[in-house]
Amino acid sequence: MNKKQKISLLVVVALLIMIPVVTGIFQRSGFEIRISALEEDDPRNTAISDIKDTSFKVCWITEREVIGGVLLSDGTRFSESDKTSYHSVTVTGLESVRVYEFKLLSGTKEFTTEAGSDYSVTTASVSGTGDDFLIYGQVFSPDGYSFQQGGVLTLVLEETGKESQVLATTINETGGYQFNLGRLLANTLDRDFPYKKKVNVTLNVFISFEQQAVEKKYTVDLTSNRQIPNVYLGEVNIDIIPGIEGSAGQ
Repeated sequence: MNKKQKISLLVVVALLIMIPVVTGIFQRSGFEIRISALEEDDPRNTAISDIKDTSFKVCWITEREVIGGVLLSDGTRFSESDKTSYHSVTVTGLESVRVYEFKLLSGTKEFTTEAGSDYSVTTASVSGTGDDFLIYGQVFSPDGYSFQQGGVLTLVLEETGKESQVLATTINETGGYQFNLGRLLANTLDRDFPYKKKVNVTLNVFISFEQQAVEKKYTVDLTSNRQIPNVYLGEVNIDIIPGIEGSAGQ
């Protein structure tokens, strides 16, 4: 074997040694090798929520981090300031009991519904009353112990057969979230929803561009408590805080 052949053999051996080492480093670090250009910016898991007489909110997920926004049919834009995969845009300055049509903005693109029509929402007839009333909770990832870093979450309260309107929010990098129940309306959007009592809570958690929602249900007495039981996405029936009634299902 000549010198040139020996060098070539050494290079091949070195590559064979380095490939599993580099792969292991990426795996242990939790990195995912992806081609950003192939990621989609189509909106998924869109939730129209927090509808009031002069405003509403839209939350959704994109595979790629982009700046999102809402474009009303009259050309008015409401945009986020930073790129993200978990979007939340509040549209304000509206008139009560009026139908508003809009498109979602994702990066440089405009999106309609899957049926090809603009999104549509009718504003409420009342503004709702009551001071700020924050409730909060935390979401743990499917591994059961680390925080869920990002996601979209919706909430509905129910009591004696009556339901509240839908509220939506995003999950922060430490798994935390909060909802403001001040001015909460019934799902008919024409009256307040009385929430300061024992109520049933339904949460739908969207954590991925591809996955469907994970649903969790609890019973919480909001007269004395503002914390929702921890959400564990990997297991059922372990979302428990001592002293709080709670059950969970997927």
